[in-house]
Amino acid sequence: MLKVFYNFLINFFYLPYLIIIFYRKIQNKEHEIKFKEKIFPKSIVRPQGFLFWFHAASIGELNTIFPIVDFFLKKDKKYTFLITTVTLSSYNLFVKKYGNDERIYHQFLPYDSNFLIQNFFKNWRPNIVSFVDSEIWPNFFFKIKKEGLPLVLLNARLTKKTFKRWKILKSFATEILSSIKLSICSNKETLNYLNHFNGKNIKYFGNIKYCSTLQNIYSGNNIKNDLDKNTKIWCAISTHPGEEIFCGEVHQILRKYFKNVKTIIIPRHINRINKISDSLNKMGLRTQIKNENDKIEKNSEIILINYYGSVLKYYENFKQIFIGKSLIKKLEKDGGQNPIDAAKMGCFIFHGPYVSNFKEIYEYLNSQNISSKIDSKNILAEKLINNFNSALSTNNNKTVKLNKYSEEIFDKVIKEYEKVII
Repeated sequence: MLKVFYNFLINFFYLPYLIIIFYRKIQNKEHEIKFKEKIFPKSIVRPQGFLFWFHAASIGELNTIFPIVDFFLKKDKKYTFLITTVTLSSYNLFVKKYGNDERIYHQFLPYDSNFLIQNFFKNWRPNIVSFVDSEIWPNFFFKIKKEGLPLVLLNARLTKKTFKRWKILKSFATEILSSIKLSICSNKETLNYLNHFNGKNIKYFGNIKYCSTLQNIYSGNNIKNDLDKNTKIWCAISTHPGEEIFCGEVHQILRKYFKNVKTIIIPRHINRINKISDSLNKMGLRTQIKNENDKIEKNSEIILINYYGSVLKYYENFKQIFIGKSLIKKLEKDGGQNPIDAAKMGCFIFHGPYVSNFKEIYEYLNSQNISSKIDSKNILAEKLINNFNSALSTNNNKTVKLNKYSEEIFDKVIKEYEKVII
């Protein structure tokens, strides 16, 4: 009965979804051509060989699968890969990483409607399927089960809020999750939640985000060449509305102590870049909007990064890092961004109190003195001033244990995949 009702809702909202996608295209939030993959059938020629299908909604999930794709890409030349995503930013990252590889294909995930799903499977006919994080789409899961395909829920994450909703619809949730052959959880909380729905073959080794392969997506350019060697620099990464103003206020404190100080801000969504710039300029801060090939201007105080795929470059060059989506009270139950790449690159990490999405990770990093919670602009400014004055340039000595831990997680995940493939 619930399945019938779900499909009624899916069909009912198809037209509004079409309108939304076209509207987003007008706003340049969708790909100019490939947006059609989300809403219309298409025809493709399936690549030969054993086809892995990974679905990763956005940039964070996409980064999670890179080491696994890279491993199997090298292991057997007969392996081919389909990666589906949802966001335009994740597609742009895919192009940077795999755009020239003829064995790896991309498509935007179609709407969860049966007629689009039938077309999708007719085209691709995958041999194994992996959905990442909290990406659970009932009709896709039912189709995967009907086709007898092994489905891996990779780095699975269920929030307490989602669990409470699913408990109300336990029979439907249990039916959906029965499609999964292997669940590799991102935290112990999810492990317990999946067990509640009688899940089978549920594993927890640690968050797979620890296994990111940094060298494969870092360009290696040294941004410091644009700057005076005495300039004090810190970065704010994945900021959300309100956090850029916070960073501007921290900068105003820092410039009372240092003659040359710069704040680099990489917003989570760069379509806000002009609004952010206007707000910071009104605070009396000289703000530069930096495109990919621009140099950092000598007289700028705040540098706003206006392109994707640059974060690792900044982690490599600057070690004082604030990670956003962590100061916003209304995001208390959905706060936090992934700090693992920064940790693995020897950065000193600062974050606000709202990091529920990465609670276990931050608890571990805080216990190792790799990250630190801040509650106000004054506390962050004080910590930055202390680090600048003590010439703490890197945190690498604390990351050896972290790297060993990530290798152990990766080895266990690969062994589980090999069991499923066989």
